Amino acid sequence: MPRSVNSARIDILPEPGIRHNTVSNGSSNSSPGSVMSTAGSAHDPLNLNSKIVSDLSPFSRKMRSFYKSQNEFIQACLDSMNHSEAAEAARQAQHAREDLKVRIASYGSLAANVVLFGLQLYTAISSKSLSLFATMADSLMDLLSGAALVYAGWVTRYRGDKSYKYPAGRRRTLGVGVVVFSTLMVGLSIELIIESVRGLTSKTHNQKVTAANIACISVALGVKLVMLGYCWMLKKHPEARVFATDHLNDLILNAFGLTMALLGTHVKWFIDPIGGLIVALFIMRSWASMAISQARLLIGASASTQLLNQLTYMAMVHDPRIQFVDTVRAYHVGEDVYVEIDIVMDENTPLYESHDVGESLQILVEKQPGVQRAHVHIDFDFQHPPEHHPKSQ
Repeated sequence: MPRSVNSARIDILPEPGIRHNTVSNGSSNSSPGSVMSTAGSAHDPLNLNSKIVSDLSPFSRKMRSFYKSQNEFIQACLDSMNHSEAAEAARQAQHAREDLKVRIASYGSLAANVVLFGLQLYTAISSKSLSLFATMADSLMDLLSGAALVYAGWVTRYRGDKSYKYPAGRRRTLGVGVVVFSTLMVGLSIELIIESVRGLTSKTHNQKVTAANIACISVALGVKLVMLGYCWMLKKHPEARVFATDHLNDLILNAFGLTMALLGTHVKWFIDPIGGLIVALFIMRSWASMAISQARLLIGASASTQLLNQLTYMAMVHDPRIQFVDTVRAYHVGEDVYVEIDIVMDENTPLYESHDVGESLQILVEKQPGVQRAHVHIDFDFQHPPEHHPKSQ
């Protein structure tokens, strides 16, 4: 058996008790559980297309979710092996459209954060509300982290003449920035907690939320709501997903902060510092969680099972001269993924042939979304210890 370190097995399973009908000669079948099928084509040598379930309506919600995920995985595998000029042109056009949408989301979100911070700063100073001061501090850090995110996207697209200083690119700029900002935000949250406790024990209470303050926060919430909807549609992209999470948190925090400030002004004074304390604790938890998540990616957490399965499939069907897929690894270096694939070929294969097979597989893998770098190792046997030994110290 070939060894498998952090490797994947392709699991494409039918629902127990459901018969999968083969559709041929262009005919259709609308019975429950029917699947679309084609004979093994040039880019579908394992005939995975026969496993696509075309009609999901008879199934329960849980099973519809299962088959939808499986259909998407199969389609991703088939698309990755379709090398026709039309398919390549379509992929490039789609990438250009998605890239433009993500840039609009990034710059639009940064502009929204600038507007929000300006309105929050005015509102916090004029109202003297601890709850609004807490949300203003969060808006400041959102602005800084958003600027770092836009910068990370910019240096990725336009590396410039000094790219030799960073041979693998600077995609990890975002992760490092998030960890730094999270540390600062946790420290700021502690200061806000201290101020809230001081407000609770103070004998003077002069916070006052006016109609102008409410109008400012309402405008900020409206802008954030629009940007949340736009970024949520692009959540499969890391940059847009981070901004969507940021907008959602801002909507919750600002609505809660404004409510507590109003209650502190018109009901009981101590509601406002309590609101500031709750907001500070929420901010601390949110940013600490984000820092831990980014740290895991920077350390080198394993890629998703679906990506490992897809990479295994690509290596299996890439070239008939590949006898075995020895090892498939994929691990994060920030948001992106590094891939290592070990394949086995006949020991009598000429060097130029094995080189071309390995290089073409590498190029194919590096075209996949989220893959920054791929390394393909070619061997003539798989019954030996792993080539790489992690350092123990």
